[in-house]
Formats: sequence, C-alpha cells, structure tokens
Amino acid sequence: MKRTSLRALIVEDAEFDAQMMVSLLRKGGYEVASERVETESALRAALSGKSWDIILADYNLPEFNALAALKIVQESGLDLPFIIVSGGIGEDIAVTTMKAGAHDYLMKGNLSRLVPAVERELREAANRQSQRQSERALQESELRYRLLWETSPDAVILMDRTGQVHFANPAVKEAYLGG
Repeated sequence: MKRTSLRALIVEDAEFDAQMMVSLLRKGGYEVASERVETESALRAALSGKSWDIILADYNLPEFNALAALKIVQESGLDLPFIIVSGGIGEDIAVTTMKAGAHDYLMKGNLSRLVPAVERELREAANRQSQRQSERALQESELRYRLLWETSPDAVILMDRTGQVHFANPAVKEAYLGG
C-alpha cells in the first residue's frame, strides 16, 4: 500500500489520545508526522514554525479550548482542515464550533470516522486551494488584458449595436482631441 504523508498538528493534553489518533491514521494509510501541543503559545509557535496539513483538536484543554485554537488558526490566515476530536462535547457545542469554522467533530469514543473525515477534509482543502489559484489566475489575466488595452497606442472603442460606448482606451481621447 502506498502511504500518503500527512503533517498533523494535534491540540491535545493527553499523550495517549494523540498517539491513538496517529496510530489510526497510520493504519488508514498515512505516513504521519505529528506534533502535540496543549497551550496557546505552543500552538502559535507550531503554526509559525512548520507547515501542516491538518489540525486535530480536543475541545477541552487545561489552559484553553478548541474554539480558542480555531480562532488562532483563523487569525494566522492558514486554510487548514480543523477537526475537533473530543471526549465529551454536547451537540450544542459541536454546532457552535462548526458555525465558528471547524470542519468536523468526532467523539473520542468512536474514532471509526477519523480516517474518512481526514480524507474528506484534505480533499476539501485542496479544492479550496485550487479555487483560490484559479481566481488569482483570472484576476491576473484580467489585469494583463486591461493593461494591454489601456496602454495601447491605438485607439480602441467597444460599443454595442445601438452605438453605446462600453469601453474606450486613453488613445481614443488623444485621437479625438488631436493630441
């Protein structure tokens, strides 16, 4: 089986739980490189110091929680799948975290969905990245097109069948004024 590399940042205070998630991901075909953090400062350092593919976060930690961790990730500007893996959050908290931007939540007592959830969120993140690249390429193309016409020494006028002008480049003004 070909193994896919996965860089997982795990926001978790229990070493055993973090190792359990890594073990399940490895059984699911991933070659996992992970780091476990449990404080806000450690999370900030990990986000600024390394590149990650996914974040798996326990909801309740001694010094902060998954919502605070999610906010830190969002403030960093990184678009990383953020999955909450918790032992005891209610449906109301799960809904709140999803509305805040978490991509999924799983219960620690039932991690059978961990690998499929990770696979789905990695695909979704790749789709978002591809869409951002396409939008950026389109904007660059539009800018080049606009610069081409605006800097052309030839007069260019775009009008419809009724004679209404929709575009005229600066060379039209020069030609019209005899400049």
